[in-house]
Amino acid sequence: MFKKVVIVFLIVFVSCSSKADLPDISQKIKNLKTFSKIYGYVKYFHPSDEAFKLDWDKFSIYGANKILKCETNQEFVKTIDSLFSSIAPSIRFSNFHNSEMLSKKSNNSEILGEQFWYHQGVGYGMSIKKSLYNSQRIIANSDNDTISLRPKYGETVNVNINENQYLSIPLVVNVNESGTIPKSNKKELENLITNLNNYKIDESSISFRIGNIINTYNVFQHFFPYFDVIKLNWENELENALIRSFKDSTLRDHLITLRKFTSPLKDGHISISSKRVKEGSFKPPFFWEWVEDKLIISDVWREDLNLKKGDEIIKINGIDSKEYFKEIESMISAGTLGWLRHKSEELSLSGEKGSKIIIETDNGIIEVIRDQEPYSHSKSYNQYEKIDEGIHYINLSFVDLEAFNYLMPKLEESTGLIFDLRGYPNSNGKIVSHLMKIRDTTKAWMFIPKIVYPDHKKTNNFVELNWQGIFEPQSPYLGDKKVVFITNGRAISYAEGLMGFVKDYKLGTIVGQPTAGTNGNMNTFILPGDIRIKWTGMKIVKHDGSQLFGIGILPDVYVQKTIQGIKEGRDEFLEKAIELVQ
Repeated sequence: MFKKVVIVFLIVFVSCSSKADLPDISQKIKNLKTFSKIYGYVKYFHPSDEAFKLDWDKFSIYGANKILKCETNQEFVKTIDSLFSSIAPSIRFSNFHNSEMLSKKSNNSEILGEQFWYHQGVGYGMSIKKSLYNSQRIIANSDNDTISLRPKYGETVNVNINENQYLSIPLVVNVNESGTIPKSNKKELENLITNLNNYKIDESSISFRIGNIINTYNVFQHFFPYFDVIKLNWENELENALIRSFKDSTLRDHLITLRKFTSPLKDGHISISSKRVKEGSFKPPFFWEWVEDKLIISDVWREDLNLKKGDEIIKINGIDSKEYFKEIESMISAGTLGWLRHKSEELSLSGEKGSKIIIETDNGIIEVIRDQEPYSHSKSYNQYEKIDEGIHYINLSFVDLEAFNYLMPKLEESTGLIFDLRGYPNSNGKIVSHLMKIRDTTKAWMFIPKIVYPDHKKTNNFVELNWQGIFEPQSPYLGDKKVVFITNGRAISYAEGLMGFVKDYKLGTIVGQPTAGTNGNMNTFILPGDIRIKWTGMKIVKHDGSQLFGIGILPDVYVQKTIQGIKEGRDEFLEKAIELVQ
């Protein structure tokens, strides 16, 4: 599940590129989109040995460079043929949209079987080797053809090259003792490999940026498990990202484009970073939050600042606060407003040590230095407190299991427990077991797609998982007390897994705001430029089978912060929890 990693970005405002800003590139964009489709189909679904052994990261950039040089349709077709014929020797050009290969199945007695790609989530090209996600090329024959849903020999995926020409790409190939057949032209394959080996990647080039966009597009196009929920036109987002790439010039620009590209996926696990781009994590000595549709100072850690809790921020660095946040939020992938606000509030304050931020309030303009180290203000959070006789407060973001067990005698004697999960659990999920009266019998709510067809076709088979056996009733039983859980949009992934048990087994009253709406094991791939992209690789639903993604675990009692409450230094979420327990 999601591990707590804070990635901070230095926000650079970049005007959105459009076709009008550039020379006519419509044909180049069209060619690149076609190349992108072929690239994804051959990489992930054409099982030839030649394709399997290819350096696909480098090929995406090398291929983009070749496609960008095409001036005519004839050049484009010739380039596509030269790029793919040696790694996918059974592809065929045709003048009609055929659904099956033109060639007949070979009767060669030396054939050992039929080979095709099987993806459980996706492992091919990913950086996490030991995970629930994997990809393999399976050889099926009359003795071991046990996968019920798989492509049959002759099935193809077809790409429209131009008005009257298609490229058919087989999903299944024959295999003999020497490997997949047919074999490619040895000289052509050697030439391609030599050219790839000699090709030097220029990270300032447009082909570098476009290759990475194409790579990213295809990972999500074929393996992101929530397109049926978000109803996104992903191909339009590809076009927008390609257009932006023509105007970008630096690796920092490229990261911004990748973030804007993936933002509409609404996956709170998505993070994009590169060690080669320095992005500071220092903050000024205050924090702000959106409250009552206003950006409000919610905490101040230095008395010499001309700021106090409850002050409204009108402008940031001369930009209207809402416009400033609009740009930041365009680079954040978030399923719920709570997670979006949490990330944008953090990122809007982050920067290099010693950098300045200029804010305007009703009291004037203030220049503040970012000099606070990450988490330096965490000490201000309460971890454990005996609120009243018999009522105990435990902050699950801080109190670990050892400390919880130390407190157990006091908790046993209590009449009310308040668990605060406005954040991420501190390795203390087993606490839930002390609230459970019966063992977990929930059916599968975690689903890893079994994928053998591209473009999410026929993806109705899953590896089904749950947490049965992880949370079983433990002594002492604490569920006989009044129990309240406080949560909000900062609770993501594993935190939502815990809150799912609280909700489904009615382990306590949930107070606050919806959680982040993002759960499931993350997957990761690394692009040239040392760009690391994390994302959610499985589908998670609530225990009753309803949608979690983009919705989150909903509270039983909603609470909103108020400006007045901030001015008075009150925790209105905790106040409501205490009221319910008392």
